[in-house]
Formats: sequence, C-alpha cells, structure tokens
Amino acid sequence: MEQVPVAKFLRTHPLLKQRTGINSASGSKVDFFRYKRCIRALLSDSYAKKVSKSKGTLPEIKDDSQAQAIFIQLIKAGMILPVDKLSTQQARAENLKPVKGTPFVKVTQKAVLQGDKYFIWNFQPTNPLLALYSVLGVIAVFAVILFPLWPAFMRKGVWYLSTGLLGLIGLFFLLAIVRLIIFCITVLILPNALWIFPNLFEDVGFFESFQPLYGFSVPKEKSKKKSKSKGNGIKTNGDKISEKTASETKSESTSTEGNSGSKRNETVAKKVPRATIEEVYDE
Repeated sequence: MEQVPVAKFLRTHPLLKQRTGINSASGSKVDFFRYKRCIRALLSDSYAKKVSKSKGTLPEIKDDSQAQAIFIQLIKAGMILPVDKLSTQQARAENLKPVKGTPFVKVTQKAVLQGDKYFIWNFQPTNPLLALYSVLGVIAVFAVILFPLWPAFMRKGVWYLSTGLLGLIGLFFLLAIVRLIIFCITVLILPNALWIFPNLFEDVGFFESFQPLYGFSVPKEKSKKKSKSKGNGIKTNGDKISEKTASETKSESTSTEGNSGSKRNETVAKKVPRATIEEVYDE
C-alpha cells in the first residue's frame, strides 16, 4: 500500500501547519489541516528528496493532478476525513462547550477538494519503540513475581517508596477536604467564595493544577444579568465588532460578486476540482 508511506511522510510535516481540534462526535482531540497545505507538502522539495531515497515505496508526484490523486487515495483508505470547522455559535447550538484555543470540528460525508477546506487525520504511525516497551513490560512482570527473591536492601527501598506514595495520596485528599471547608466558610462570609488551588480538579497539567494559589468564584447572578442585558438589546463591544465584521464581509462579498460578473463575459473561470466521498468510492 503506497498510501501508508505517504501518510507517514505527511503526518508530522511542518508545511501542513496542523492545529489541534476536538471531534464533535467523540470528544477526542484530533489534528486538522487545510487541503492546500497538504498539496504543497506533496509538491515540496523535501518530498522529492524522500522519493529519491525511498527505493520505490513513495510514488513520484510532479503536478497538482497527481498530488490530488494521492490525496483521494488517502480518503479512500480512511486515513483522512473531511470536516467542517465549527464556530463558537455553531458549537453552542449543538450543545458543545467551547474550549479557548481548541475549536470543534465535525466530520462530514462530503469531501470538497478546495484550498481552504479542512481535513483531519484518522491515522497514527506505529511507534518504533513499541516492541521495546513490550519487552520491558514482560521483564517488569517477572520482577514483581520474583519479589521475595530480591535482596533485603531492594525490598526495603520498595517499602519506603510505597509508603511515601501513600503519604502523598493521603496529603492530596487532605488538601481537597481543607479547600472544601474553606469554601463552605467563605461562601457564607464573603460575596465571592474563596477557592484554594482553583484548578486542582481541572483538566490541565500537573503543575498547572497548583496555579494560581487561590481564586474567587463568580456568582451565577452576574452571568444571568449579562444574558438578560444581551436579550434586552444592550450591545456590548463584542456585538459591535461582530456587526462590523459582518458588514465588512457582506461588502466584500458584493464587491467580489460584481467583479466576477464583469469578468464572466471575457474569460471562462477555472473550475475548482471537487470530489465527494461518495464519488470516490463509486469509481
């Protein structure tokens, strides 16, 4: 299968400028990219050098049509899936919670081969160290089984290590109980309740869980007031910006429609290559 070497070459290629997104169906993180960047990577000098060293495992690509044919083969193999990038409003309309810096993408049944269309990877190359990890796992299992035969100093070290880990786990639970008690006390005294380590149970890294040291909870009434103010027709800065951008895009679209209408009688525009998954499979 010539698709696998091509997919391995493209999977981490810098020209794709891949971003991390969230699959709206499964909730898992995926890497997505634009179609035009994949074509650039296939027509790049680095791919040509890779072909010369591959001894026939990579197909030679000379123009856009050949690169497009390889891309369609990747779609056929299920290694690449077409997606639509959802805006914040679209994500909320589908009952999805927007995450800052990580947009939602939705898998579609139509793959349009245009420059700005998005695709995600459904392919992960095998880890070359997987066999080594398997051997190390078997060795670790035998080492645990033969624990009674270990020297006395090694068994003593394991005992100290396990005791220390249990102490850390107990300290973590104690911290969680203390922060809950402080929150319950401050929620009755202060207008905004105090949280110690507010990111302790958030989906962040280990060190980020202990940053910042404290934080205050925002009362729900303020968020309700904000939603009411938006419903009453009060315009915020974000609304003004969105209206401005909407008007700008509308004016740009009308200008482009006018330009295209004037040029239509002079020259015939180039057709953008299109393909759908249904058409690809029916071939």
